[in-house]
Amino acid sequence: MSSYSTPIESVEEKLTNSQELASLGVLVSGIAHELGNLNNCITFNIPILRDYIKELVTIIDDYAGNHKKFELFGMSYPEFRQDVFRILDNMEHASSRISETGSDLKEFARVASAENQRWVDVGSVINKSVALCRGQIRKTVKSFEVNIAEDFPLIFTDPVALERVLVNLLINATQAVDGGNSCAMINARQENTRQHRLIIEVSDNGCGMDERIREMIFEPFFTTKVCENGSGLGLFVSKSLTEKMGGRIEVESKLGVGSTFRIVLQERTSGHVNIQNQQCYDE
Repeated sequence: MSSYSTPIESVEEKLTNSQELASLGVLVSGIAHELGNLNNCITFNIPILRDYIKELVTIIDDYAGNHKKFELFGMSYPEFRQDVFRILDNMEHASSRISETGSDLKEFARVASAENQRWVDVGSVINKSVALCRGQIRKTVKSFEVNIAEDFPLIFTDPVALERVLVNLLINATQAVDGGNSCAMINARQENTRQHRLIIEVSDNGCGMDERIREMIFEPFFTTKVCENGSGLGLFVSKSLTEKMGGRIEVESKLGVGSTFRIVLQERTSGHVNIQNQQCYDE
């Protein structure tokens, strides 16, 4: 009897963890939804408030033109006028950050369940991910390559989750490079070992990271980007989604040289699968 206790405990533990994750997902999704509703009020009203202020300052402009020493809140009128619109810009930016964070929280709450999984043509997922990032890639990357091994098999996984991970990694790569001879690359290959691992790599020759930063990049809300970019959830969400797909993310990076993020998935079939007999993600 004792020989069967470990597998049963393992199954029960997995079921408990799955239920806890599902409950956490519902909670996080609910919080993100409520924050989104409140933030919509801010987003909707800021342009209206801006228009109101624009009308009001035209009246004050006339008054200030006839009163050269006119001050408000300890500032000269020109300083006050500029500060009012700067505050509006800051509010608008903060609102957009709330929206981005809410979107990331919803993605974290998303469970890569069996209902979301299907046979996936990785080339299609990669091409769609690149298309979503094409504007940013063209803006910052001088050389960009996509290499997919000819013998790369179909993957039984969640294509939307995989796409989100790739988009996050691509955006990070484009933000890490800085003009000049900047380059980024996606490589997809099958590792010919007993583990039958499938590898998708996103590489860049950007700023890279030291060991201290590498150890922290997957923590929620950690970011090295300037305040106007990123919520600090992108890599945390990517790691969570990859683990839900039964894989993991590895990272190699050297300061001043560049970084490679590696998605490692376990192959669930030996060799290729007949697409004609399977539902396949190919949009």
